[in-house]
Amino acid sequence: MIEIKNKANCTGCTACASICPKNAIKMVANEEGFRYPVIDKEKCINCNLCSKVCPMLKQYNIDEKELKFYAAYNKNTKIKNESTSGGFVTALAEKIIDSNGVVYGAAFDKDFNVIHCGVKNKEDLSKFRSSKYVQSEIGHCFTNVKHHLDIGQKVLFTGTPCQIAGLYAYLKKDYDNLFTQDLICHGSPSPKIWRIYIEEREK
Repeated sequence: MIEIKNKANCTGCTACASICPKNAIKMVANEEGFRYPVIDKEKCINCNLCSKVCPMLKQYNIDEKELKFYAAYNKNTKIKNESTSGGFVTALAEKIIDSNGVVYGAAFDKDFNVIHCGVKNKEDLSKFRSSKYVQSEIGHCFTNVKHHLDIGQKVLFTGTPCQIAGLYAYLKKDYDNLFTQDLICHGSPSPKIWRIYIEEREK
């Protein structure tokens, strides 16, 4: 059973909740609005899968190979202007969709909550553009991604480094049809702070 004594050691990536075979783990917001795993001990069977997939508890081997870096931007001026960092993600996402793939990213729902979701149409990629400075709700995205991968579809998953680390930990193996793209992140505000901001703007 996963145990978080120091909240700073949990990023809320949801890998533990996604892997639980008994659905015994729920992501519950604390007093500051950040989501942390809460375990229903009556449902828990002590399989310890939650602890095994936690990217904060997992030991990684550091690959020391030399990295290559590239700079890119979207040639479509409209897309580039609507995007935060040149619109490269849209160009990459379009390639995935052209191959009958699925793209996952952060979007606003009808109430301006930030959620992760998947799209299969180029027209829907616009919802992923622009920065969203708040912790997004992953929901069932990890299990949905695994389904797409297992049936052979290509998947592009964009998110914070913590979310992508959680996805890889949850999957437990490499997939040739999985592509991930993270962003440089210094931490994200809580959804509670975001709601307070929206309420002030509405007034």
